[in-house]
Amino acid sequence: MTDDFDDEAHERLRERVANEADSVLWTFKAYYVGADWYSKWDRRSDWAVFGIAGLLTITLIWDSLPTIIAIALAITTAVISGYQRMANPGDTAENYYRAAHAYQRLFDDFRDFIKLELAKEETGLDEMEERYHELAARRRNLNEDMPDVTDKWYDELDDSIYDEVGTHEEAKERLTGEAKLIDKPPNRDLDDSVTDRIAGEAKLSDEEEDDKQK
Repeated sequence: MTDDFDDEAHERLRERVANEADSVLWTFKAYYVGADWYSKWDRRSDWAVFGIAGLLTITLIWDSLPTIIAIALAITTAVISGYQRMANPGDTAENYYRAAHAYQRLFDDFRDFIKLELAKEETGLDEMEERYHELAARRRNLNEDMPDVTDKWYDELDDSIYDEVGTHEEAKERLTGEAKLIDKPPNRDLDDSVTDRIAGEAKLSDEEEDDKQK
């Protein structure tokens, strides 16, 4: 490592990249979960309408069931078809898949950046930071352009998603470990104002501090 390379700045950048990549990873996985659910709902609704309509046709032709049942089948078909048109699960699934693909492409670009640029000191910090800001801007644009993904789909995920791609400290290491240029980040003492901004809510009041000292 060259003497003029700021390893502390690189470690801070690596942490920021890890946070961005981690967020993108969870987002595209959540979109895929939601897209799969809406896609299955769309297919099952189609099959339900098709099956009930077929049964209704047979009933009308052969007059094999009471009239009340035929009416109930017709109403059920109408309700399912109307709800399907209003909810539009097929279009929702398509939009979610489109968003998932876009976020996955961004995640792949983050991974390439981590392995091919962030991991190499000769790339230079300025170029690394420029590339990071470019990728972060793409994420912000996607957040504005893509449909909302609710917490429901995030709740379907767990830490096993890291096994599929290969941030707590362990996850950060798995996401950006290749880019680590120092064995251990140096200690950095924060001044009181920065400490308060980060952990001000955990600061004990004067009375509590006095009680603890007794």
